[in-house]
Amino acid sequence: MITRNKKLLLMMITSAMMTCPAWAADTAQTETGYDAAPATVEKKATAAPLSAQDQAKPMAINTVVTSANTPETEAAMKNAQSGLTGYETDEELAAIASGKKPEDVRKTAEQEQTEKIQQAEQERKQQVAKSVISGNTGYEQGTVGTEESAKAEGLPGEAVPYVSGLGDVQIDTSIPKYPMAVVPTGQEGTMPYGNAVTEADIAPYLNKVTTSVSISPVPDPAIEQHLLPQLAMRVGDAVNLDYIRHDVNVIGASGLFSTVRPTLNNVPEGVTLNYTVQMNPIINSVEITGNTVYKTDVLAKMIDYVPGSPLNSTLISKDVANINNLYAKDGYMYSHVSNATLDDKGVLHLAIAECHLEAITVRGNTKTKTHVVTREVRMKPGDVFNRAAASRSIERIYNTGYFEDINVRMLPGKKNANDVIMEIDVVEAKTGQVTIGGGYSQSNGLVGLLGLTETNLRGTGDKASINWEFGGNTDSNKNYTFSYTHPWLNDHGDSIGFSIFDREYEYDDYNEDGDSVAEYDRETRGMNVTYGRVRSEYVSDYVTLESKKTKYNDHDSGFDYREDASYPGNDGYDFKGMHYMDYNFGRTNSLTWAHVFDNRDNVYDPTRGKRLSFTGSVAGHGLGGDFDYYKFTVENRLYYKVGHSHVIAVRLMGGIATGDMPYSDLFTLGGADTLRGYEDDEFRGDKMYAGTVEYRYPIAKKVQGVFFVDAGSAWGGTEHVPWYHDNEDLHVSTGLGFRITTPIGPIRLDYGFGDDGGKFHFSFGGKF
Repeated sequence: MITRNKKLLLMMITSAMMTCPAWAADTAQTETGYDAAPATVEKKATAAPLSAQDQAKPMAINTVVTSANTPETEAAMKNAQSGLTGYETDEELAAIASGKKPEDVRKTAEQEQTEKIQQAEQERKQQVAKSVISGNTGYEQGTVGTEESAKAEGLPGEAVPYVSGLGDVQIDTSIPKYPMAVVPTGQEGTMPYGNAVTEADIAPYLNKVTTSVSISPVPDPAIEQHLLPQLAMRVGDAVNLDYIRHDVNVIGASGLFSTVRPTLNNVPEGVTLNYTVQMNPIINSVEITGNTVYKTDVLAKMIDYVPGSPLNSTLISKDVANINNLYAKDGYMYSHVSNATLDDKGVLHLAIAECHLEAITVRGNTKTKTHVVTREVRMKPGDVFNRAAASRSIERIYNTGYFEDINVRMLPGKKNANDVIMEIDVVEAKTGQVTIGGGYSQSNGLVGLLGLTETNLRGTGDKASINWEFGGNTDSNKNYTFSYTHPWLNDHGDSIGFSIFDREYEYDDYNEDGDSVAEYDRETRGMNVTYGRVRSEYVSDYVTLESKKTKYNDHDSGFDYREDASYPGNDGYDFKGMHYMDYNFGRTNSLTWAHVFDNRDNVYDPTRGKRLSFTGSVAGHGLGGDFDYYKFTVENRLYYKVGHSHVIAVRLMGGIATGDMPYSDLFTLGGADTLRGYEDDEFRGDKMYAGTVEYRYPIAKKVQGVFFVDAGSAWGGTEHVPWYHDNEDLHVSTGLGFRITTPIGPIRLDYGFGDDGGKFHFSFGGKF
């Protein structure tokens, strides 16, 4: 280092050359212990600024560039004569220029720097004491792994205690043979190692001055030099219990030592403090037992160690936490690392305690059979318990519609305390429904209705329904529909169902403007069979074979399709009755395949998830019947929860068909299920697209309000319907409605505004 005399000599030379710029460069090592880079700056004859090349040259640490022809330097040189050292800052030069002596300025600066260092050190120690006393770092830690529990699990070797709840632990490899853990700043104050230091251990030495602080014995002095700057106790400090506990935690947090014990000895000047440590044994390999969810090689890759190096307990703690987090992240919330041991061969043994589902019990079911509930559970006894599977099980049980409320509790296992018993407590809903009704209108006359529906027949989960309408102007007393579904054919959840129907009702045909052109009685008779195949948790396929026949029975008003006559000039239509009957009434035999993805949380009132379906149908083409066509449809329903019980529901649909398709099988839009504000089935075609957005919000118990926007269009394929002109325009409607849950089922009330004004819609059934 340049001495004071050499600096004065340098300044004397500088004073003699006041007419030229001067640069002071120090090429020696500074007191900080860092090597200053050599500075070789060419002197200039004028005070012109340095060139880019000169500026790029390295300067010595703490070097100050001064120029004798600046006012501050000239005043300072005048007042201090040769007292400048060349290391003065701009503030110091200004102070010297104001008349202060250089040595006084330097002394003041040194005092201020010393005070700043002392203040920073005091604040650091106060923060250390605060963290030790309050433990306010936000981490909850505890030592896990004991000799007793390790022996109980049959693990060989000595128990390796590890800390749970660690934050983001890094690895310091600056000493290659001894990688050390680096815990987040402040967290070392709450490590458990310092708890072993008692007040009685430190009481004889409290408030005595510390004359030395050391860490020994260590195999490499670099370990001690690395840890000493992190300690709270320093030479000259009074012995403090909180500081010592902090230091024990810091040393223990490095992970290298199996024990850390403060040793204090009285000396004439005060006490010496040595943190006596014992290095951890060597680790050579890892063996993991008890794991079935993840393969051993997957978990082994999460253990960070260097074969042949000392075991690092903090890094093991970090690795254990990562394994536990992996189990928790994937839903295995009760599974964890239960113990760790290290045997005399250097093999680290990790035991995984996976929590299994011991049994499933059902309470509260008086009608529903127990197996109808348990078959919906996504886990079986003996499986590793998974929270996501448990939540999905609750959704599936509720989606059966058999229960009003479901509560699930996890009880400790009776055979193994680490396992759980899943207790499902249900409140059964009314699943049977009887409908008796009647009505009278001028067009239909007196009509009676009798219906019986049971969605949980005899508690088996089977569904049966029969509806019969009688009376009216159709003169038919066999207007019925009967359906039956068996939802569980096998353990996979495959289903089968069928329907038989013979329905006759008054029907209206509308033109593209929504005006009725024909009113008549139409009969549809037939049957279908559907087989459902479960592909995965959310994916199913359905195959339906159907045969139906449509028949024109009676004319009420408008066009009479049975008459072979022309209607020229009637709104521009040229209509041949018998020709129309051939193309639009007859038998249709079809085979339909539907592929459905459905992960909605509640099929009756969804708040999240989606339902995506692809449907393809073929009619005729070897199946017989009077019509041959292909028909394809895609539909996507999306649900977003935007607040407490507030939901945005979106439905998008599209379809295309080709072939000789009857009028009744064309895509239709309009009415309560698609375009509200328009007549039922007002728009038809062999091509279709539609979309709906609904904002659903609660009003009262079992009453929900809805704001909606509908849009869509259907066109094409109407060449055999001469009174219908294609309308490819986009039709839009907006409106509001209510959803009311009643004892006879959900009711929908909507009022929509379309192109031609508003229309009220009343319908039964759940929302899309």
